[in-house]
Amino acid sequence: MNNKTIREYTLLQSVINAIPAPIFFKDDEGIYLGCNQAFEEYVGKTREELIGKGVFELWDKPLAQKYFDADDALTKAGGKQSYEAQVKYADGTLHDVLFHKAVFHAETENVKGLVGVILDITERKAAEAELEKLATTDSLTGLYNRHYLYEALDASCKRSKRQGLETAVLFLDLDGFKTINDSYGHHIGDSLLEKVAQLLRDCVRESDIIARFGGDEFVIVLENIVERKLSEKIAQGIIDRFHQSFLINGLELSIGTSIGIATYPFSGTDSQSLLKNADIALYEAKTRGKDQYCFL
Repeated sequence: MNNKTIREYTLLQSVINAIPAPIFFKDDEGIYLGCNQAFEEYVGKTREELIGKGVFELWDKPLAQKYFDADDALTKAGGKQSYEAQVKYADGTLHDVLFHKAVFHAETENVKGLVGVILDITERKAAEAELEKLATTDSLTGLYNRHYLYEALDASCKRSKRQGLETAVLFLDLDGFKTINDSYGHHIGDSLLEKVAQLLRDCVRESDIIARFGGDEFVIVLENIVERKLSEKIAQGIIDRFHQSFLINGLELSIGTSIGIATYPFSGTDSQSLLKNADIALYEAKTRGKDQYCFL
């Protein structure tokens, strides 16, 4: 290298080292040609350890294969490439990142390859997840809200149709809640609703959907029902659990529940019809004396 070339190279390296995002570049065979300091810190390897080596020499095979496949697709297609991935940083922490890559051709040196920039989007993804949670969950109980329930139930009906299985909708209403709420205040009523939410979580399968429909009404969606006995067993189990008192701020409070059950495809084929018929069945359960379940 002449002095001018050396100065230009040193300047270029200084410039990319000043960029806080990890930057790397490889030739068209996937061999590392260079990187900046942020990339060294990101992968936990020095430039000297990286340059002249390919991904299979540097990373575990599953990760190396993922990098190789993405690079190979870009090299063959040309142009640019962007995709999100979850990667482990050198310090062992897991981050959400966005890869921006593009091919290049340095004509003077007759070198072809690709250059990539890694943008950490962990905070953005966390914010998106929090916004999604706020949009789909009930702020008091942490259960799903009514908006999410309609979407999830429609999706469940479609899956049930494909699989030829039943979906059961349990519509619950708390017996005696209004009296407690009026007598002791909303703060006690809210605490009681939180206790009820946890009770319902304990009574169903992990894959089942539980939503607070509004006030003291809750809906449970049981998917992949092979036999009616399962929904009956869960409904009765919930009713039995309500025979126990709830201890809140030194108060021993007793409430019950009535449950209406509608099933796909016999009682409806979409969220609107299933919830409507489950509500009708709930009314029937209350008419018969509460503390029981009814099918429609």
